[in-house]
Amino acid sequence: MIATVTQILFIFVFLLLLLGALLVVSDAGARRAFRIALHRRGARLRPPRYAIVGDSLAAQCDWRPLRRRPFDVLRLCLGGATLKDIGAQIVEARMMGARCFVIDGGLNDLLFDAAPLAQIDHDFRALLRRLPEDARGVLMLAPHVADAAQAPRIDEMNRLMRALAEARGLAVVDLAPQLSQDGARRPEMTDDGLHFSPLAAKLWVQAARERLLRDGLA
Repeated sequence: MIATVTQILFIFVFLLLLLGALLVVSDAGARRAFRIALHRRGARLRPPRYAIVGDSLAAQCDWRPLRRRPFDVLRLCLGGATLKDIGAQIVEARMMGARCFVIDGGLNDLLFDAAPLAQIDHDFRALLRRLPEDARGVLMLAPHVADAAQAPRIDEMNRLMRALAEARGLAVVDLAPQLSQDGARRPEMTDDGLHFSPLAAKLWVQAARERLLRDGLA
């Protein structure tokens, strides 16, 4: 017996929902790829509640506390991302309808690319211009690393990024008091001097969520 069009559509939708459910409990990369693939095929998905854009610090965090329903959180953050890369992540997120962002970045530019402050200023301004006009969200300032000698440069970058973000209407969160002491990351807050320990990652997400709640965005 030949299946009717309605039956075929029902089976397709069922399989799609089943695949989505499996990916909900899978890794973030699979969920991201699945959502992007659906978007590019023209599927009418509910826009993500939050887009997480940034580098490895954001990528290693568990953002599920922000989620109310599956696919509420769109994670585009990637290890090694520079400010230019994060700007591209924002473009991808806004194509999917994202209007609320959690943003981090800058350490790769500063520490690994040895970018001067003028370059960081230029690239961060360009990043902000890629946000939707009605965008809201939180900028997570770059944390200190284990090497206290880097603190003055990180602080200088953070002052610049804070001023630009606040002028754009974004909230700013600085976790330096919790994560570092005398300009150096606390030993319990890092596994390698740069990245987060599980405790630091938890505090990072909690601080972002609390600020979103305060601003009526969660």
